[in-house]
Amino acid sequence: MNFTSEYQKLRNTVDAALESIVSDGVCPELKAAVNYSLLGGGKRLRPVLYLSVLCAYGVAATENDVKVACAIECIHTYSLIHDDLPAMDNDDYRRGRPTNHKKFGEAIAILAGDGLLNLAYELLADVAMRDGKYAAVMRIVSENAGMRGMVGGQAYEFAATEDTAEHVAYLKTGKLIEAAIVSAVHAAGKDEDEEIWREFAVDFGKAFQFRDDLLDMTEEEAEKMGVKRNLERFYAAALNALDKTNCDTAFLRALTDKMLSRTTDGI
Repeated sequence: MNFTSEYQKLRNTVDAALESIVSDGVCPELKAAVNYSLLGGGKRLRPVLYLSVLCAYGVAATENDVKVACAIECIHTYSLIHDDLPAMDNDDYRRGRPTNHKKFGEAIAILAGDGLLNLAYELLADVAMRDGKYAAVMRIVSENAGMRGMVGGQAYEFAATEDTAEHVAYLKTGKLIEAAIVSAVHAAGKDEDEEIWREFAVDFGKAFQFRDDLLDMTEEEAEKMGVKRNLERFYAAALNALDKTNCDTAFLRALTDKMLSRTTDGI
């Protein structure tokens, strides 16, 4: 297996679908703001995870699966737009470019995030109406992206301490990663394997957030917050969890290594 070419193939599948995902008839400025962030690069980690779990089972991704993958990326992108706002992290740049609100203003940026969230559920609802098994996928994504998941993690982050850092990482970042992985198990028709894959998803998600945190911290800060210790613990646990799936996880193991040992925000 050539990891780089396999990753690029999955990423290209998602990118091609995202190119035309915002339909005509949308306010031009809003459409421009949505596409600015949605098509502005990024690792496409979550949709790639969704598609790679299907691959691990030997299941070919359908048009429905590509829509689910795109929906998950829409949710991730909306969260980044809102996270960058002055009321949240107040960031001026993302991926080497001005953040959405710096480019289009706060009002349009808020609406772009709102639009992406609603677009995600349009896609999920469409897929669920076509094939009943995707109703479970829609439920899993909704629960993990909401107040008991990603949104809740964002709220907890404002008062995060060393004691709560692991829980915040699990909710803020890990829950949408969990949504991608576990929903793919249901899409593959392997509902009985959900808990095995959730174990991997939880460990991977926590480790991924700790790796992100480590990139932005001094060594002293990382030691104080226990970030490096937590990263190493969950990194090892994620690889161990993959062994329990009894699937072809060569690509996922390589992806785990790449994402959890990276020294930049890229891959």
